[in-house]
Amino acid sequence: MTDTENGEIVARIAEIAVPFARVRHLLNAAGDRTALLLSIGPEERPGVVLSAHTDVVAVEGQPWTSDPFILTARGDRLYGRGTSDMKGFVACVLAALPAFAAAALETPVHVALSYDEEIGCKGVGDLVALLAALPTPPLLCIVGEPTGMKVKRAHKGKTGWRVTATGRTGHSALPHRAANAVTALARLAARLADLADDLRDGARDEAFDPPYATLHIGSLHGGGALNVVPDKAVMEFELRSIPGADTPTILRRIEALVAEARAALKAEAEEADLVVEELSSYPALATAAGSAEAAAVARLCGDNGPPGTIAFGTEAGLYSEAGIPTLVCGPGDIARAHKADEWVGRDELAQCDAMLARLAELLRRPAADWITP
Repeated sequence: MTDTENGEIVARIAEIAVPFARVRHLLNAAGDRTALLLSIGPEERPGVVLSAHTDVVAVEGQPWTSDPFILTARGDRLYGRGTSDMKGFVACVLAALPAFAAAALETPVHVALSYDEEIGCKGVGDLVALLAALPTPPLLCIVGEPTGMKVKRAHKGKTGWRVTATGRTGHSALPHRAANAVTALARLAARLADLADDLRDGARDEAFDPPYATLHIGSLHGGGALNVVPDKAVMEFELRSIPGADTPTILRRIEALVAEARAALKAEAEEADLVVEELSSYPALATAAGSAEAAAVARLCGDNGPPGTIAFGTEAGLYSEAGIPTLVCGPGDIARAHKADEWVGRDELAQCDAMLARLAELLRRPAADWITP
């Protein structure tokens, strides 16, 4: 589960992988979560990364018709939390390890398994840094998020924030002697909404829906009684920016709006404050549609269409930012994820198995032979 210890699943994956791969454990600073890197083939040569996250979102409050943590087969569908997002891909990759190990690879394969992806791609940083720092960094990364085995080359970047306003309480009959935290954030929310309107008229990329950067206010909470001026309020909002947008300028505009809101609140009460916490951040992915890497992954998947874009975010942008050409392709459908009765089709897993079998054959040759336009 996201934001919990993952020792049990890490131990099970390592047990499966040890006979076939070199296994590296990357422990986080708190010592309660571990990323895994499984490598097969010559370390001195640039290789291919198969990337996945091992965490899943919670199931509380969802009307599941079977135990979400026991894989349940119904016809050609396999039900369970994470089947689409993205344990199906993890299972296929682990099942392919014997074939990779037996293939006498010329080009190595690295399986990168992260944690806490679902709360902002927080558990992949050490993996990306390790891979990018190899004497021969990887030539290609395939992130196996659910795309129906269609190749995706781009997605938006995202940053999320929590803003906590602390004001001064008082009787609602005497609001001039207080500092209303809810009002402060409501005014900030209105200014952010104006900025969102500006972004709609800004940079565009018609490959996305919507084709512009978006600024979304997800929650605003505060106050406990009608006749009491609230001295605390909390708001969460996010920016999703298209590749090529002037994101630094957008961020500076957001910072300026927050600074104005803080100054206005402190003018009402010197002890008042506005504190901003970054909840998550990951960059956009923008691999060229005509790149050799996109063409190679399309051939692997048997996808004859042009590489597309996805609306959701992934760890792919972080790999790409580190200089590793990255595509997204995996079994399942994001529309089934994060909800009750999540499932993946046996046919989708079979497609993924076939892709990995083709990859094992190709890795027996130098990458230059098959990563071509």
